[in-house]
Amino acid sequence: MLNNTKMKKLTRAGLAISMLFLCSCSASFTYNNLSWLSSFWVDDYVDLNKQQNKQLKKIIETTQHWHRSTQLPAYKQDIQNIKSLFNEGIKPEQLKNQIVFAKKHWRNLLEYAYEPLAEVGLTLTPLQRKELINNIQEQIDEERDEFNEQTLIARKKDRLEEQLEYYEQWLGKLTPEQKTLIKLTNDKHQDSGELWLEYKQKRLNAAKEVLESTTLLQAEFIEQLSTVIKERELYMSPVQLKVNEENLNLYVDLLYTLNTTLSDKQRENVNDRFDELIDTLNDIIEG
Repeated sequence: MLNNTKMKKLTRAGLAISMLFLCSCSASFTYNNLSWLSSFWVDDYVDLNKQQNKQLKKIIETTQHWHRSTQLPAYKQDIQNIKSLFNEGIKPEQLKNQIVFAKKHWRNLLEYAYEPLAEVGLTLTPLQRKELINNIQEQIDEERDEFNEQTLIARKKDRLEEQLEYYEQWLGKLTPEQKTLIKLTNDKHQDSGELWLEYKQKRLNAAKEVLESTTLLQAEFIEQLSTVIKERELYMSPVQLKVNEENLNLYVDLLYTLNTTLSDKQRENVNDRFDELIDTLNDIIEG
């Protein structure tokens, strides 16, 4: 049986996956009901009062309107660009540029919403701030415990299984050559779990310092909490940034090499997946 904490984590993960990849049949429902569904997610971290809930709902609705009208069409264009590159014979540098460009959409979202979110943070009572910090700390501690329960070899094995499943979803049945390529890349992939945990802890510590301060003026509070919300890389170590870049290069090289091994049927499967993503985005954009 799963305990309540694990069930909450699974719920949050399911919502995140639906929103990030927009590839399930319920993606339109999730997106269109985001302001309602988000209340369940926020409740896992802090109990907001009626006015705070109203303020947060307005932020979500405003952000969602902006996101639907400006960002989703950009996502769609990204997918269409990658599909074109895939069919024309993609080059590693082109692929990497497209991936890096796509990641900027998350930055755009933070840039749009960070100040209103920081203003909500300003309204939290001392008790609410403590609750928020403790719940995020509990989540990080759980992730650290789960990470430490596995050896590096076990994590490598789990990741390989996930990678094989991922590529099978896109390509269909993999050939022995393709499985070998995926395994070799997985062997070279640098385990960055500990680095990500350090990043999360450092970012939480920065948020805690702001939330627990009794001397900050309102403008200073909003400015400093805004930095925590939007400046993710500020809390990543140089080692993590280097590992992230090297792992990205491995991923790009694998995609490029796999592309040279695809059968006609596998290419058809990839194009079908691109078309499914585009159709899903069209449904969400149209509302």
